[in-house]
Amino acid sequence: MRLQESGVGSAVGTGVARRIFAGIAALGLLLFSAAAMASLVAAGSSVLLSGTTATADPALDGTVLQNVISPFSVSLGTGSVVQGYVEDSVVRETATGTLDFYYSVVNGTDSDGCSENSSGSIGVVQRSGFSGFTTDANYRLDSSGTIAPSAASRSADGNMLLFGFLAGPVAPDDASRSFFVRTNAISYNDFGTATLIGFNAQGGFGETQLTAFQPVPLPPAQGLFAAGALILLALSRRRGVRC
Repeated sequence: MRLQESGVGSAVGTGVARRIFAGIAALGLLLFSAAAMASLVAAGSSVLLSGTTATADPALDGTVLQNVISPFSVSLGTGSVVQGYVEDSVVRETATGTLDFYYSVVNGTDSDGCSENSSGSIGVVQRSGFSGFTTDANYRLDSSGTIAPSAASRSADGNMLLFGFLAGPVAPDDASRSFFVRTNAISYNDFGTATLIGFNAQGGFGETQLTAFQPVPLPPAQGLFAAGALILLALSRRRGVRC
């Protein structure tokens, strides 16, 4: 289990949380006025998420390389806390060999299934470490949980990817569906961050930061070798198809 940083209930932390949450709320108003839905998130852009399944997108099939469950606690600065646990996973797609980064949030329950005193909701999850990689964001309709992120937004430098639960936050006793970032990366580490932003009906806001898996670029020589390996893998699969 990896360590989490302490929750933020200070004036500075609360101000940051308010600005981020207000930004994603404004983003929601903008996105819900758009007719088209997409999931490929370029740097500086935002998209609506519609959900998918392994049946609808067989390329999502893969092997779980690592899965970590971590507790979290967000101080809302009003004597209230949001607490529960997150699940952070890395999956290598079978067809492409590239990596997908999955995340889910459970509010008000610990990893053993025991109830926790949670008096607020999680409205935003922000992931770091995606600069220089393509990112395709969505959530799994065939996963456990019922609360899905409605939109995803990527920072201008491409590093941060933010998931907003605009249709309804992850409230106490709720669990999110598994949401993911599909990348063209083939290597990763656990030096990234995930920021959870919480709030309650009394106007309390706060955030906490956990370590998280992130994609990492390969050195140039290894990158060329890996690219060649992926091409050979794709060609071998194409030869296996017979009409």
